[in-house]
Amino acid sequence: MTHYVIELALWIFVVYIIGCIIGYLLRRMFGSHTVQDRAAAPVISTAPSMAPVESQAAAPATLAEPAASGDAIQDAVTAIPRMERPRGLAEPREGQADDLQRISGIGPKNEKILHNLGVFHFDQIAAWTAEQVEWVDDHLKFNGRISREHWISQAKLLADGMEEEFTRLYGSGGKKNDDGLAVSGEKTRRT
Repeated sequence: MTHYVIELALWIFVVYIIGCIIGYLLRRMFGSHTVQDRAAAPVISTAPSMAPVESQAAAPATLAEPAASGDAIQDAVTAIPRMERPRGLAEPREGQADDLQRISGIGPKNEKILHNLGVFHFDQIAAWTAEQVEWVDDHLKFNGRISREHWISQAKLLADGMEEEFTRLYGSGGKKNDDGLAVSGEKTRRT
């Protein structure tokens, strides 16, 4: 057993030496430091210089300019996007919520979150402002999904009762036809 351990240690040492030699040769062939670089380097004298040193105290002190004026700060604050939570309802109107899953991109989990926010109806989503879309998008961690999937336009069509136009553009919206299949629309068709 000891014989195998010694033999293994010798092989590891031999491989290490071979790796060092190969590394040395590759560095000499492809390395960035050459003898010419060292020869061109400036020589620094170690002898003390007798030249007079200028006093740093004689230099006038300069004050730093203010980082930003009041107007610049106000402009920066107004440039920050304002997010506004959409006004929700305590419960669905007439005790019946719309099927929000008909909107492409809203599944059971997102519908439950929207219900917890007080959003139960298509007309609520259709009335969202850009600030409210930003807030919901940030709250749901969607990174632009609401705009990308056109929730507002889908909700407007459904709130206005334009089922045929909705079906043409967005498909059946999760509803299955008589054959048990969901239909894709012009904007939801994947090619």
